[in-house]
Amino acid sequence: MDKLTFRYKPVRHHESEPVYLVPESGEMYDGITSLTDGKSVFPASRYKDGVIAILTADEGEELVLEAGETDVGGCSAEIEDGKVAVSINGKHFSDYVFEGYNKPFFGQIVDEDGVPFTRLDFETKEHPHQRSLFIAVGDVNGIDCWNEYGNYGLVKNCAVKNVVSSSAYASFTAENRWTDREDKSLITERTAYTVYNQPSDVKILDIETTFTADYGNVVFGATKEAGPLGIRVRDEMRCDIGSGHILNSWGARGENECWGRSAEWCDYGADIDGAGQMGITVFDNSKNERHPTAWHVRAYGLFAANNLFFKGGFTIQAGQSITYRYRVIFRRRSMTNEEISDRYVIYTLGNK
Repeated sequence: MDKLTFRYKPVRHHESEPVYLVPESGEMYDGITSLTDGKSVFPASRYKDGVIAILTADEGEELVLEAGETDVGGCSAEIEDGKVAVSINGKHFSDYVFEGYNKPFFGQIVDEDGVPFTRLDFETKEHPHQRSLFIAVGDVNGIDCWNEYGNYGLVKNCAVKNVVSSSAYASFTAENRWTDREDKSLITERTAYTVYNQPSDVKILDIETTFTADYGNVVFGATKEAGPLGIRVRDEMRCDIGSGHILNSWGARGENECWGRSAEWCDYGADIDGAGQMGITVFDNSKNERHPTAWHVRAYGLFAANNLFFKGGFTIQAGQSITYRYRVIFRRRSMTNEEISDRYVIYTLGNK
């Protein structure tokens, strides 16, 4: 029987990058935990017709990789009381909280020492609805599903499915029903979250959100209060009261230059006293509507991808769907524009 082998040639330098590979020879089997080129061992897990592998390699390096069962640690997603607890190599990364609040949220997101990237403050009076990382839209058939005052909408979890823990990645899909205050259904949201077995200095969260007009036509209004992806950075990363800085893919800096501008990616970083370098980078997928997205990014700590306010609302016809995909990088070191751009190229080519 042929050995299960994979071939890969990086177009850019890879540093613990998640890559989807299909086999060159041999047959897929359950129980794969690793790939090796004879020198290095990389986490790998079965996915669809191939594997997801976490690869480090030089640009242009020809890799011939053989599947194996080496213990390389792993990622876990575990359903607990009202949440999904997500860990990477035994270290808590975050919780997806789907009960007890007006809408679910992913947070607080922390590094392996528990140092937070995002804000999760249940006492604050300033934008209390901006909890860590969340999916929200401020005008869904006239109902505000972003803010939490007045006649705001609710996001109710129906199920958590497709929960996977493995050596290379952990993932799950949340199925949510968006409603008005009288429980009238507005739209269905299904969001898949995936994290990867990566070193402590850089962690990736992939998000794929599909909105389906299951209850009739849905109008997403031209609202400033929208993402659909929203992130609230920790206060020490803010630009107004902290040491934060904002940068986008074409070199704009700060809120004045980045707010409302379209760009392939946007970065919110800081050098924090006592914590050091921290940053969050969001990649807009090239398949998203009206790519590249406009950014609703503010000095006070809001970091959102929002086409609706800057490019206008649109209608999802009854029975139809629209999907948004994002990659979010959480880093505990500085990252040059060139490295961010290289990682964006790798992400974009992987979406073919």
